[in-house]
Amino acid sequence: MNQIEHYVLDSATLRAMGGNKQVSGLIHAAASSDDVRLWVPVLCLVEAERERAGIVVQAGVLLDVLRLVDDDFATAMTVAELLSDGVAPGVAAAVHVARPSLMLPDGALVATVTPDAYDGMGVGVMDLNR
Repeated sequence: MNQIEHYVLDSATLRAMGGNKQVSGLIHAAASSDDVRLWVPVLCLVEAERERAGIVVQAGVLLDVLRLVDDDFATAMTVAELLSDGVAPGVAAAVHVARPSLMLPDGALVATVTPDAYDGMGVGVMDLNR
């Protein structure tokens, strides 16, 4: 039995879709394997769209690969707490989804093109710049 790999895509990574070989490769790997799951917090998607129009449509084409994570009260609490510490909303939402939960008991790695944003956040990071 194979271990399923879980990755959370943050706002910066969503903005890099289509122009970053590592991001494209990860999406392709998820599309061609049942062992790779990509999670996208809705807040990250909205933040990416705010910064670069067209991201929501681009992600919509990939809904068979990207698994959207709806915002809920727990997300709101985590994001509010991290916002008060100066953390960007999309980073806070990605941290929330990456932490162990009922949905992801072992948590997930944040797959990102901005790994430094996650220093001290207590979540694993996959640096897509390497």
